[in-house]
Amino acid sequence: MKKILFIMMAVVAILACGCQKEENTNPTNDERKPDITPYLGKYLMTRTTDLTINVQGMFQFPVDRDLDVETVTVAKDPNQEYGIIMTSSDGLYVKGTVDTLGLHLQNDTIHLAIDTLGIDASVLVTMTHPVISVPDNGVMTWTSTAQGSATVAVPIIGNLTATITGNMKYRTVASN
Repeated sequence: MKKILFIMMAVVAILACGCQKEENTNPTNDERKPDITPYLGKYLMTRTTDLTINVQGMFQFPVDRDLDVETVTVAKDPNQEYGIIMTSSDGLYVKGTVDTLGLHLQNDTIHLAIDTLGIDASVLVTMTHPVISVPDNGVMTWTSTAQGSATVAVPIIGNLTATITGNMKYRTVASN
């Protein structure tokens, strides 16, 4: 009887020692904290359009051009944990948040001036942004999807409707 009691106590002691929680030396994504610091600062940024305008479903033409280089500032959003506010010298104002995967910008709307084939128009375009990786040596690059529409009054012809789709490519060329 003493042997059985001793064996049972030994088994309980072994099981109790074997169930201790081990320290996790390799944290998972859920345990890591996002770091907005690499995104903060001032950048010179280029934007390149790769868009297609479809007029009345009959005519289609590309709009491929480089837009002016602009100064972009990424600052901490004081109202949101891990939040940023991105502004530019060209009127860009978009908020975003940083998580362990990268920077998530909110969708935004921009006005594009189109001056093609003698027609001047302003097109309202919605931009959908991908997750932006941490800047590599101060360089961020991403391609956003653009969708928009416009109605343009053309003399003699009347109102024409147009849709615009494509991509807007962003690249920082310098940072401080």
